[in-house]
Amino acid sequence: MRNVSKRLEKGQGLRPCARARFAVLGAALAAACAAAAACAAAPARTAPFRARPDSVEPGDLRGPFTGRVVDAGTGRPVAGALVYATWSFQRGAALSEPAGFRERVTSTDADGRYEIPRLNAAPDGARITDFYLVVYKRGYVAYRSDRRFDDFGPRLDFAQREHRIALDKWRADLSHDRHLRYIGGGQAIASLTAWELPEAARELSGEAPQVVASFTPGGDTTAAVVAARLLTPDDVRDVTGFDGEFETGPLGDDPDTSQYSSIHLRALDRPESFDVALRLWKLDAAGAADRYEQLLGSLPSAEERNELGDRSLRAAEGDIRGVAVLDGKRAAVLLLTCGVAQCRTAEDAVALARRALERLQGLWPLEGN
Repeated sequence: MRNVSKRLEKGQGLRPCARARFAVLGAALAAACAAAAACAAAPARTAPFRARPDSVEPGDLRGPFTGRVVDAGTGRPVAGALVYATWSFQRGAALSEPAGFRERVTSTDADGRYEIPRLNAAPDGARITDFYLVVYKRGYVAYRSDRRFDDFGPRLDFAQREHRIALDKWRADLSHDRHLRYIGGGQAIASLTAWELPEAARELSGEAPQVVASFTPGGDTTAAVVAARLLTPDDVRDVTGFDGEFETGPLGDDPDTSQYSSIHLRALDRPESFDVALRLWKLDAAGAADRYEQLLGSLPSAEERNELGDRSLRAAEGDIRGVAVLDGKRAAVLLLTCGVAQCRTAEDAVALARRALERLQGLWPLEGN
């Protein structure tokens, strides 16, 4: 699913942003290129980050990577933090294709320092296209080299060498569900973040009070709405009968804000036509009505059916089905997009949109109800 935000605003289509898998790796993948004889030298594209914090020279995707992790409040070193590095590869020129991943795991020393050795080998005929670094320590907000946690916006201050990472202390008002989506996957990380799963599950079920507060009219206008609470992988499996796994995370179009949120359910080891995405806008009454009218006027083959919420439509473009819903009482708009391999009929897409709407209504009850 590709290019959703720009095309949506320009009335050019339903297709969400391009897939950008982050840190879903297996031990077998690392073993595939364990022997140097089986791997070629590792060509790499120009790194999007600097070589050092005080330099304008571009870094090297191959590494090495060095830095220090400190407590943002005290400046003291954070020892024993997990440092998880991943490289991704592509093969081909005009028509490139994924060629695997490589990972390295280490931890910070007593002085908070880490070092990731240079990667000198790649799968045959492949080049390095991306590098990501994740730092995780229980009791702190995690760090990603490519995105910020507060708004999921792009991070522009990462440096290859001598990088300083300041971790913020975890606060009770933060969302474990959002935190897990931000961190991403990987076996090493999953084992350390397992303790957050029960808390995230309570948030998704609506038990955690901060979840309801973020959907309360007149509440904190800085609280971000979270589409991930409205549609889960289990919802998709229940509706479509899909028996595979999903990698979940925000779409790459815009960061979560107090007015917008997104979730991309990316089917692992399946074509893009198995993907599902959900966008949620929480605006004022006039803004929500305007947003719905924009979707009605711009989405391909849009046909108003009014089968969900106050108003709803169906749309289709190629191998993507879409359903948009206006909930006027809550001044909210939903847009669900689903590949035709996952949603084999338009009714499947409608059923998923209905689940998202019902969960929104449950999380955000109206006064007097």
